[in-house]
Amino acid sequence: MRNGSPKIKRKRWLTTELVGKGILVPDHTNKDLYRFSQDYEFTSATAAGDVINDGNLSAPQYWINTTTGKSLKEELAKSP
Repeated sequence: MRNGSPKIKRKRWLTTELVGKGILVPDHTNKDLYRFSQDYEFTSATAAGDVINDGNLSAPQYWINTTTGKSLKEELAKSP
């Protein structure tokens, strides 16, 4: 999202950096969104969620494995 609703934006600096590098570009079909022009590996699920959501997000709870239907938090809890 280009401008999300949360008041506190922890990773706004990262969004700005990704836009500056051309990794995030304005979406041509929706002016409220950015899209990735290339793959980008985030340092954490929460950092990815903060940038994608344009605000605070507890990503381990919200990232869902589409195969199992479980959240990242649930998947990590069952890991040895």
